Amino acid sequence: MKNNEATIFVFIASIIIGLLIAMNIGFEEKNNFLDVKQYDAAYNERNKLYSELNNLKEQYYNTYSKLQKYDRSDEKKYEVLDEIQKEVSYNNLILGKSDVEGPGVKITLEDGTGNFDEYPSMWQLIHDFDIIRVINDLRSAGAEAISVNGQRIIYDNYGLCAGSNVDLNGIKIVAPFYISAIGNQDVLYNYLTLEQTHVKSLKLREVNISVVKLDNIKILAYTGNFNYKYMRLASKKD
Repeated sequence: MKNNEATIFVFIASIIIGLLIAMNIGFEEKNNFLDVKQYDAAYNERNKLYSELNNLKEQYYNTYSKLQKYDRSDEKKYEVLDEIQKEVSYNNLILGKSDVEGPGVKITLEDGTGNFDEYPSMWQLIHDFDIIRVINDLRSAGAEAISVNGQRIIYDNYGLCAGSNVDLNGIKIVAPFYISAIGNQDVLYNYLTLEQTHVKSLKLREVNISVVKLDNIKILAYTGNFNYKYMRLASKKD
């Protein structure tokens, strides 16, 4: 009898313990759900995060738009145009299409004179090749700009003797011939007067010639056309 009571007691205790465990598990599972207060707090936190994210996106697009606007701004355009203008000015300077000034030398060439009752000899006259050789001497001495009787000398100038005058690029110029050159005036002067140049040869031919230094010479731009018949831009193929 006692054994049966003990068995019943253990059975009832087991049922009670099982109920308690089941109830405890149920309570713990209920803790996984939010109450009204917790739900409101989580909802507000989520909205706050979404708001901050949207603000960051807006800042990103604003910054990106400003960057794009700067790249296309007038200031950028003016900066590019200024660089292009500098490049054009430099090219014009090199090609001789700009007025320039600076120190240099001025050479005066004039036909020599013979005796009172004689005409000058052939060698006392100034010819086109004399002018060309003097120009070449100036270039060898480092002249940066040269003109003859106000006509700018560039890379393809030509001169032809036409009786008492010289035809320079279709423009007739007559003696005396004034050749101006901008550069280091000491170097130019010493090269023309001390070295074996055409200027010294002209002196031996009794041509009237003078070379003087000047602190400032103005040479006007070349106003003719540039004609290119054969050359073209090289291809960039390897």
